[in-house]
Amino acid sequence: MKIEYDAGTALSIMRGNPVRGWISGKPERMAKERLTTGNYLAIEHKPKFRIDPSWPIFTMGSCFAREVENLLMMRGLRLLLNGHGVPAEHFETWNEETGRGGGASRGELSRGALNKYSVRSMTHELKRALLGESYPDEGLIELAPGQWFDPQASGLKLLDRENAFANRKRLAEATAQIKQARVCFFTLGLTETWLDAQTGIAMNAHPGPNWLQRMPERFRFVDYGYDATLADMEEMLGLIREHCHPEMRFVVTVSPVPFGATFKDADVIVANSASKSVLRAVAEELFRRHDFVDYFPSYEIVLNSPRAIAFQEDQLHIARDMVAHVMTTFQNAYLAPVERSQAA
Repeated sequence: MKIEYDAGTALSIMRGNPVRGWISGKPERMAKERLTTGNYLAIEHKPKFRIDPSWPIFTMGSCFAREVENLLMMRGLRLLLNGHGVPAEHFETWNEETGRGGGASRGELSRGALNKYSVRSMTHELKRALLGESYPDEGLIELAPGQWFDPQASGLKLLDRENAFANRKRLAEATAQIKQARVCFFTLGLTETWLDAQTGIAMNAHPGPNWLQRMPERFRFVDYGYDATLADMEEMLGLIREHCHPEMRFVVTVSPVPFGATFKDADVIVANSASKSVLRAVAEELFRRHDFVDYFPSYEIVLNSPRAIAFQEDQLHIARDMVAHVMTTFQNAYLAPVERSQAA
């Protein structure tokens, strides 16, 4: 959807926009005008709507969605995924000595299993929750006798049938919470996706290189482009507004976290840029088309802040203070000032 207006309107908008350029005046004012005291990029975000404290909120997407959840819970807002998740002991990162896994402690549930990276994987999960779509064995894959893999989960180790199916039920119940939501926050992660050729399911994650090599006919790699990704998002938003709250509002963002490796014949930096560009273009189109969809610029805030402080040493994960700055920007944009003062 294009944006078009006459020259007079364009000039009026430009002159009335205090952040129309990278800097105003002398270049040395850049630090004062565009960088915070911590040297993070400051963006003036004008949201289409505020989040009412009474609105139940549903989040879906990559690890950045979990960061939003933490902020919402700190604010005492109604996060629908609060209390949902998978036992810490079932994550690949489980450490018996420390008693932690998936970012949670022994006996606790971690929402890390809910991380969703590809849009096509999100649509499968929502269709199961809202349309009752079903698959053999709930879509789980028995890679070896007694070793079950959930292609829609994130970070889980192979489990026996009982625990794997119990976790699938937990995750399905978590997704079904969207029926109570008034606003949804979606974080788009990547376009590179893996398919289970036997079920037709677009997986959230593949089972690992060893299993891909052992079962080459079972799994297929797909990198979805702009048209397919936009169509999936439109279908998903329409599905939610039809089967959940008819006036549902959405905040869409693109995760600044790059993927660690690509399966395309390209430098991972180039492949990651291509993937994020598709997702950013899709988010922009949704923002232009629908008054109930807003775009939050977490991607731009991180990528335009000094890399040395924006990323951890591995150059993949976002530094904790950087995440805090992004979430502060989100809070200032969407949560009413009166609520902030009350929370203080």
